[in-house]
Amino acid sequence: MPFFKKYFIISLILSLLFFFNLPLQALDEADGPPIKKKTVKHKEISKTKKKSKRIIKKKKRKNIPPAKKKKKQESSPKAIPAVEEKEQPLEGAIRPPNTIEAAPLQNMVESEILHLKSIGHFLPGDEISLQVYDLEGKRMLADISGNVIRNSASLIKPFIMLAVYDQIARQELQETPELERHLYRMIAISDNGATNYLIHRLGRGDALQGIVAVNALSRKMGFPRTRLRELIPQGGKTYANQTTAADATHFFRLLYEQKLISPQYSQKMNDLLLKNIHDRIKTSQIKQDGITVADKTGYVRGLNGDCGIVYQGGLHKGCDYVLSIIIENKNRPAEGGWGRKKSYVIRYLSDRIYQALKNGYSKGG
Repeated sequence: MPFFKKYFIISLILSLLFFFNLPLQALDEADGPPIKKKTVKHKEISKTKKKSKRIIKKKKRKNIPPAKKKKKQESSPKAIPAVEEKEQPLEGAIRPPNTIEAAPLQNMVESEILHLKSIGHFLPGDEISLQVYDLEGKRMLADISGNVIRNSASLIKPFIMLAVYDQIARQELQETPELERHLYRMIAISDNGATNYLIHRLGRGDALQGIVAVNALSRKMGFPRTRLRELIPQGGKTYANQTTAADATHFFRLLYEQKLISPQYSQKMNDLLLKNIHDRIKTSQIKQDGITVADKTGYVRGLNGDCGIVYQGGLHKGCDYVLSIIIENKNRPAEGGWGRKKSYVIRYLSDRIYQALKNGYSKGG
């Protein structure tokens, strides 16, 4: 019996140890090592994937065919022409129409104006007056609406200058440095304050009498459609004063012939007009050729003009000539570049006329 009890106890202990050891191992495999093993496998897989991607990328870089590399190198210069196409010169961008070289200048100018209208450089309400007068041959080469009355803007100022020198010649005004300074400012830089000062001086302090004096002399000298009706308002918005391209052409013709008052005063006026700093009919080509221009510009909303003498006779086959251009739109377009575009048109027409006369083009008419 003691042996049996001893054997039974040992057997019981062993069975209990066996029984409790199984759940512990199962729990340990479920929550412990299996999780660790899974995380290790996941990390190893992610690392291998990254390595494989890097290797694939390196292989792709190494295996790029040379033809693809050449295409990338050749594609970069294609951006250069696009930049060049955007750059357009301010002058010369208008392509001239085809004209018959043997045709009269009148026909050429009409063709140029139709061309400018067809390509949109004239608004529907834009009107133009233009005259070209050969000062050496004493003949009109082109005349388009020359007698149509236009708003003068600052184109009235040469006629005011004429009245001032007329009174100086008759000793009704004294030619002082102050008077000369105001004359220079009125003509060379188109100063409106200087203009109003001179009108007052012409009327002995009375602006109305000054206006009467200018208009009386204009009628006497043969400028029937030129009228000074008001002082230049503040801001330069003058719409009452009037002139025509024909009156402007006649003024510069008499100036050239030194018949405005006298040769002495004609020369004084010509010298002032040569100092005009605003260039429209004096194009970059005319400047480059060393041609002098005695002119006066005029600009206000809805009106842009320039009239003067182009002295080219001594340098080319052409002649000294008067060019008078006035562009008017009575609707007074809102300032969205209208005035600047009309200045461009005046320069274009002036340059085309200059080139034609430079080459003796007027002989065809």
